[in-house]
Amino acid sequence: MKKTTLLLVIIVFFNIFSASAQDQLKRANTYFDRAFYSEAIPLYEEIAATNKTATIIKNLADSYYNTYQMPQAAKWYAYLTSIYGGTLHETYFFKYSESLKATGELNKSFEVLTEYYQAKENAEQVAKLKSDFNYLENIQAIGPRFSIENLALNTTNSEFGAVPVDDQIVYTASKKKAAKIYRWNNQNYLDLYQHSVSELMYGDSISTSFSTAINTKMHEGTFAITKDRNTLYFTRNNFIKGKKKTDAKKVSNLKIYRATRIDSVWTNITALHFNSDDFSNEHPSLSSDEKTLYFASDRSGGFGSFDIYKVTIQENDVYTEPENLGSLINTDKKEQFPFVDQNDNLYFSSNGHPGFGLLDIFISKKDTNQFQKPDNIGYPVNSSYDDFSYFQNEDKGFFASNRPEGKGSDDIYSFTITKPLKIEACAQVITGVVTDRTTKQLLPFSTVRLLDIDHHEIAKIITKEDASFSFAVNCEEQYRIEAKKEQYEDNFKVLRTTKERNAKIDASLSLYATAEKEKVARIALQEKEKQTLEKAKTAQEKKLKEEKEAAEALAAQEKQHKEKAEKEKAENIIKTINTEKAIVKEKNRTVIKTEAINFDYSMWYLRRETRERLETVVATMKNNPSITIEIGSHTDRRGNNNYNKELSQKRANSVKIYLLEKGIAAERIIAKGYGESQPIIACATDDACSEEEHELNRRCEFVIVKWE
Repeated sequence: MKKTTLLLVIIVFFNIFSASAQDQLKRANTYFDRAFYSEAIPLYEEIAATNKTATIIKNLADSYYNTYQMPQAAKWYAYLTSIYGGTLHETYFFKYSESLKATGELNKSFEVLTEYYQAKENAEQVAKLKSDFNYLENIQAIGPRFSIENLALNTTNSEFGAVPVDDQIVYTASKKKAAKIYRWNNQNYLDLYQHSVSELMYGDSISTSFSTAINTKMHEGTFAITKDRNTLYFTRNNFIKGKKKTDAKKVSNLKIYRATRIDSVWTNITALHFNSDDFSNEHPSLSSDEKTLYFASDRSGGFGSFDIYKVTIQENDVYTEPENLGSLINTDKKEQFPFVDQNDNLYFSSNGHPGFGLLDIFISKKDTNQFQKPDNIGYPVNSSYDDFSYFQNEDKGFFASNRPEGKGSDDIYSFTITKPLKIEACAQVITGVVTDRTTKQLLPFSTVRLLDIDHHEIAKIITKEDASFSFAVNCEEQYRIEAKKEQYEDNFKVLRTTKERNAKIDASLSLYATAEKEKVARIALQEKEKQTLEKAKTAQEKKLKEEKEAAEALAAQEKQHKEKAEKEKAENIIKTINTEKAIVKEKNRTVIKTEAINFDYSMWYLRRETRERLETVVATMKNNPSITIEIGSHTDRRGNNNYNKELSQKRANSVKIYLLEKGIAAERIIAKGYGESQPIIACATDDACSEEEHELNRRCEFVIVKWE
């Protein structure tokens, strides 16, 4: 009876525990579905400690991504793509790439997407990525083209969308007083505020509400105001007669509202007719003649996510149907925060055009009533984080960014343009002269051709009296230079340009004279050489003797230094082995000794005691940063060779991931699964060994393979 009672208690406890875990997961999923990401994160983190299904890791990584905690997002996207890569949609690789950009790993971000598209055999996207990377290098080559300053009115919460309105700066910010929390990021809802231009050196305490008629308990955001200051277009949640209205997913979408000012009071607040309960319209901006209203929307029929649209404002405040600005401006990602300057050039933020991470700001110049291909406006306005809500008048303006060096969340920055946006492709110059190989004399009027890698002619010149040539070429490409002249044999040179901008590459060529001309030149040269031969011979012998003696002395010195360095290294290794308890010399190898690192049969997840035992490896590698280890994972002989090889590799990978999470650099870890190929105890058959002997074979070893 006692055993039965105990069993029932264990079953009840297990069921209660399982139900509790299921409740926690259900609550986390509910928070995630309702975009309460800040509340979902701690729940998913706790669940992921023991349950790393694809869905849980997706939601955890997305929650960090949507709350701009990019190092954590990058960590979980790395895990997600490495474990579940073959089953994931492209968007997860894109977000992994963006989170890498945000953490300063621009090169790796492009490598992630390049490897993904190569695996999909999508050559077009691979070529586009290469083109985008080169384009960003051209932007970086401009250098900083703005001076920027974080405004004193910023706080640890969000401030953005600053626009000068007469003697005030009107901007969007989280409510200054206690209010309802927006559970996406646990900040207050947004309102419009104003701050005196003459007092921008003071903090947000002097900012005041823009209008109690405009601001409500919901979000009010970016706006556009007419030059007579009597008409205001602004963004607000779907909010009708004091009540929030939502779509089928319980989301209160954004709408653009219009208000008119009568006797200094904003009134007649109405939603524009092209709004909808089922999608968002946001971020209004007026053209310079105030006849066109630009805005962002995620309505159906666009290119993806948010696109930029426009409507024409006709008489009696009648608006045409929204018109998408097209594929030159919009991508399958986000285009938001349009702003049109006094010359009707369009500025907007996008994460779909080539950028340095998350949202970057782009300019599309208007020419003959058409917007041109947009360009990234460059550093330091654009960063690896979100940069948006751009406003410019002449060479000054404002923008917002959530870059980590700000005061917190989104901050408003002022800027002054210090350098024009002049984007130039990386270029170099191939130069040289054509000479006679025998006499070393210049060969004017030679024909020199520049060809590409496929031998197609790019350019051709005939040298002048100085026999020189010069060609402007692209960086990081292969070229062929050919030279020819009558009575001379042709010659060529193949070279590859580098990444250094404006570098000059010498491609000088020398030509052999044909037989008759060469004979005359050779006789003259022989006569001249005969006259100086003895003198040159004596000088050369003396020089060779001196050089030999110097070389022998240098070699002896280098040998002494090398022997000393090798001796010191060997002594240091022995000293480390003698002082580091965990490092042990075994036969012809050196290992980090731990308690047994075993795995459950046919499993590769780390046991709790295994994690504790791995701390010995972590501590040893941190104490000895010069060592590189191989994680060698082994199985028993049960199962076929291929299965055991794959299982052992998974186990080695699991240990490597744990060490990476503990801060050990990836280049110091080699994970290798040996399967059943290296047993400690050889078993003739599966039954020939005991379970303890099988478990002994089912081990993990840490061999030091390199000492720096």
